[in-house]
Amino acid sequence: MTETLEQLGTFLDPILGVPFRGKTYKVPPVDAETGLKLQRLISAGVQAAVEKKLDPETIELVSDAEEKGFYQTVLGPVYDELLADGATFHALKFIGQTALMWHAQDFDTAEEFWMAEGKAPTPNRAERRTATRTGTAAATTTRKRASVTGTTTPKGTRSRAASGRKS
Repeated sequence: MTETLEQLGTFLDPILGVPFRGKTYKVPPVDAETGLKLQRLISAGVQAAVEKKLDPETIELVSDAEEKGFYQTVLGPVYDELLADGATFHALKFIGQTALMWHAQDFDTAEEFWMAEGKAPTPNRAERRTATRTGTAAATTTRKRASVTGTTTPKGTRSRAASGRKS
């Protein structure tokens, strides 16, 4: 007996709509081989950022991506459309990076990148506070010592205000 899943055409064959200058460009999905290469490229970027080095195989992957027209690969026919419509390099690069996020990750990641205008999202207050705390330190109930540089008058002397003199 064979059980067949329901057809999911739009899920398995999505198109990324990118609005720019009043037009929505439709970035098609890349083929499986290209998608896997793009994922390795993203992993290489993370590895380089963390380890500050790349192995020779990864360097070759990055070189191939540059040689074979990275933006043409991630944008497909939208690359030529953008050029024909007079897009700037900055726009082409940003739209291409968004498409890369979509191909290698998912729509939500691409949308977050797009909405943040390419900037890394800032963590919310709770995440920032958690990041600054040390998880292993025990809470302390000992009060800190008060300041020794005080505003009190030394014993045996009186302030001018207390003596009633005017300055």
